[in-house]
Amino acid sequence: MRAGLGVLLILGFIFLGQWQWERTQDVLAAERAGLAQQVAVDGLNPLGQPIASETVGRAVSAHGTYVANQQRFVIHRSLNGQSGVWVVTPLRLSDGSLIAVMRGWLPSDQSPGVNAPSGEVDITGVLQADESFYRGSPPDGSNVAAISQQSLQLGKLARDGYIRLSTQTPIDSPAPTAVPIVAQQGSAPFPFQNFFYAIQWWIFSFFVIGVYLRWLWLDANESSESSPRDEVG
Repeated sequence: MRAGLGVLLILGFIFLGQWQWERTQDVLAAERAGLAQQVAVDGLNPLGQPIASETVGRAVSAHGTYVANQQRFVIHRSLNGQSGVWVVTPLRLSDGSLIAVMRGWLPSDQSPGVNAPSGEVDITGVLQADESFYRGSPPDGSNVAAISQQSLQLGKLARDGYIRLSTQTPIDSPAPTAVPIVAQQGSAPFPFQNFFYAIQWWIFSFFVIGVYLRWLWLDANESSESSPRDEVG
């Protein structure tokens, strides 16, 4: 009777723990899917505010016009072992604000594709934070050492951070070579509540096993004490 009850309890707790674990994965997958959805950058990255850590790596979209006369080249950037530059062009949004767009890599600032397209464009990409090294380096002509608000010097209408370009419509040709996105997707909060519920049920199953083993031990001791002893002649 005890064995059957113990087995039922253990199986039940294991099942509940597994269900909560699967629930944890479902919640996490849903949160990550939500982060992967593109969001308009002007709604995610308010003007005049530092970029929030939870928005770094978010997929974003933007519509506007490139400001070619404020284009900068980030020097000493390699792609596939070849040194070159990153092309960073500010995009003017409909509200007049600017967001820096890293359009891609070129061998030099004189290579075909360096000129930003004229007219309105729709872009998608990944929102990135300013590069922290050489943040205060002033531009040397149009060359900068890193992407930051201080080095780009786009003024008070510039939004914090920059977009690493993924797609652009209309397509520009020739164009800079797209730079692979570093794995830095916006992180979804881990659903700890469901996770701890799963652990809790599994702990209960071990507790039942421990109680059952103690019952067996007590029964064994009780049997040994009540068994007849050999009489000494």
